[in-house]
Amino acid sequence: MLRAAFVFLSIIMLGFTSAGYASSIAKVVATSGAPTASGPSGTRTLSAGSELFEHDKITVSSGNAQVLFIDGTKLVVGPGSTLVVEKFLLRGGTTAQNFSIAALRGTFRFITGKSPKSAYNIKTANATIGIRGTGFDFWVLNNTGVAVLEGKVKLCNRSNNCVRLNAGCELGVSDNSSAKKLTGPAKSSIIDRRLPFLIDQNVLRKAFRLKVSDCRHIIDATSNGENLGFSIGGKPSRDIGGRDTPNPPFNPIDPKNPNGG
Repeated sequence: MLRAAFVFLSIIMLGFTSAGYASSIAKVVATSGAPTASGPSGTRTLSAGSELFEHDKITVSSGNAQVLFIDGTKLVVGPGSTLVVEKFLLRGGTTAQNFSIAALRGTFRFITGKSPKSAYNIKTANATIGIRGTGFDFWVLNNTGVAVLEGKVKLCNRSNNCVRLNAGCELGVSDNSSAKKLTGPAKSSIIDRRLPFLIDQNVLRKAFRLKVSDCRHIIDATSNGENLGFSIGGKPSRDIGGRDTPNPPFNPIDPKNPNGG
């Protein structure tokens, strides 16, 4: 009888520990606005030092949340964005065996950490993003787009039509019917409308910045010096610096024009 009571109590305590004291998988480094997280650990407002857990949904209405995972992966959740950390299964003390993210809507930056590239799985409603040691920005609306700054990405739609993207600000778009690479004015326009961190890195901590000079060269060359939304004092910006160089302000996503047309 005593043994049965002990087993029953152990089961209760194990369940309580799993539900109430799950190990954190990430910490928030910096925020602006009032981002929130909701999940098994409850709903809370995020600030610097906040812990995040598996199955958390991160929501940012305005501003951003800059997140560092225990494997060194860096994630920025931008304005008007929602993302769920579906799975974070540790392989060792500081690497993940399975790191799965569902990006529901918005704009994001993702910089891989120490986990093997096969561990990462980023999916949206109409695409998957395969990672090959990478830093990239991406957006999710009625389509999914990726601009690669470091490493390589394989962007595939749900029909497994894929496009391979390399560093140097190659940009691809995927929807239900196709996956393709963008060039020329269409590329410049979509960067300006959908990928704010390529226009303004001043809102990010230095560790979350990437070299964006290739993207800025593309915008400047394609626009032939015309203002695409990041001018200073009415003159086109020529600041094409990298990780540590602040850039001028960006235009927010227009919810009435999600395709950027």
